[in-house]
Amino acid sequence: MGWFGKKKAPLDANEMLRQYNAQEAERLAAAGIASGAGVAAAAGAVSAGIGTAEFVVEDVFTITGRGQVATGRTTMGTMRVGDPVVVLRGAAQTSTSTITGIEMFRKKATEAPEGTTAGLLLKPAADLARGDVLRVTPTA
Repeated sequence: MGWFGKKKAPLDANEMLRQYNAQEAERLAAAGIASGAGVAAAAGAVSAGIGTAEFVVEDVFTITGRGQVATGRTTMGTMRVGDPVVVLRGAAQTSTSTITGIEMFRKKATEAPEGTTAGLLLKPAADLARGDVLRVTPTA
């Protein structure tokens, strides 16, 4: 048998969470969002301005054949299928998209009222990350 060095002890859950939170705080600081308040700060930082509904993004993934899905919580107003949205990172607009579907815990919906957790199907795919805010653009 050879000597492979000491086996590294696995991190306990608290240490792993501490490391993740430190990395996330660095990422949010680089994006211009105040650390310490996390995703709630992102919602508060861009709440001022024109718009009828806002959705704070928690996670983003792609489903083959369906498109890009943003999961999170509606913080203001009601998100509806067919609404055009802008993606806000900090105070800057990064891209635009349209909501083509809404799902809430294994059921399809046509709207996501304030305070609900949902997944929004977006087309075309937008540049999204955790902490971004989707704001419904007013239609003329």
